[in-house]
Amino acid sequence: MERFIKHHLITNNALRGPLYREAVRRCATVLPYAPFAIYLDPCNACNLKCTFCAQSNWGRRERGLMKWELYEKTIQEVLELKPSRLFLFCYGEPTLHPDIGRMVKFAVDAGLNVVLDTNAAALTERKIRELIEGGLHVCTMSFDTADREEYNRMRVGSDFDRVLANIHMAVDMRDRLGRRNPRFILQEIVPYAKGVKPENSQAYRNLFKGYDVVFGVRFMHNYAGQGIEKKFALIQREGVSHCSQLYRRLVVNFDGKIHACCLDPEGYNIVGDLTQGDTVAGAWNSPQMIKLRECTNKGEVSNVLPCNSCDQLTRRPRPSRSRSSQLLSSLLWQIAEARLRIRGISRT
Repeated sequence: MERFIKHHLITNNALRGPLYREAVRRCATVLPYAPFAIYLDPCNACNLKCTFCAQSNWGRRERGLMKWELYEKTIQEVLELKPSRLFLFCYGEPTLHPDIGRMVKFAVDAGLNVVLDTNAAALTERKIRELIEGGLHVCTMSFDTADREEYNRMRVGSDFDRVLANIHMAVDMRDRLGRRNPRFILQEIVPYAKGVKPENSQAYRNLFKGYDVVFGVRFMHNYAGQGIEKKFALIQREGVSHCSQLYRRLVVNFDGKIHACCLDPEGYNIVGDLTQGDTVAGAWNSPQMIKLRECTNKGEVSNVLPCNSCDQLTRRPRPSRSRSSQLLSSLLWQIAEARLRIRGISRT
């Protein structure tokens, strides 16, 4: 299955999962299904210089705000792909965009499930109200630890107590307005330990006792080697893995350039440009994207930035699957091939 026309990407969510697993098994480089989710970055600048983030030593790419006309155009293209979620953030802090509330409302009104991730340092009552009234579905707060000193060390430019107060204010306002959404997810980071499932600390839970929030926890990845954090973001060597990013998501930067990966703010791997007539759907199986999948599948990334420093390719083995699951995925893949042949789309 070597060539697909963009308009024939499968967008059914029930089919995307099995097709994804079969694509990974086959080490396929051209995919019949549309991406599960799209990152759309309203603003790739940030108000902090966190130790674990590329923003701490990032200097090659231009920073800026997405223009409204480009935003509308991108949303229309994203709608065609029917992603399960629109991540309205990526390389920067989305709440720095003056129209972020309007952006959320426009995407929600269009029928998209919108997720926003914020460091919460720039939140104000007005911004929080705009996000809530705009219909934001999920808001993840990157509040990493209950340790005040550790937080202030990693989140350079932020303040533990001020951000904690902002989070409390956001949850209180949602409840006061009588809204179910957004669902607030509090993301704790814990040091990596092989073979151990990460769990939220009791101290972290106590910070939000009595608040209607969801607790999340994860090991910190190394941001493709672009941060300077040494305590948390260790290389997590568990096995050899495909790059799930290249099989599940695409990124549209503020300037319309389409990045292959959410860990590539410098734009080493641009797979399309909306300002030059490219499309989000077309970028998904562009020659550049196909080449990246081929290189990462083979482990030939020594000359590919930033993949050559990324722990996503080493920290977990490829998942095992039952025989019945494999058979189902294989059957769906064959049906996808037959569907394309019926439509007269060639293969090489």
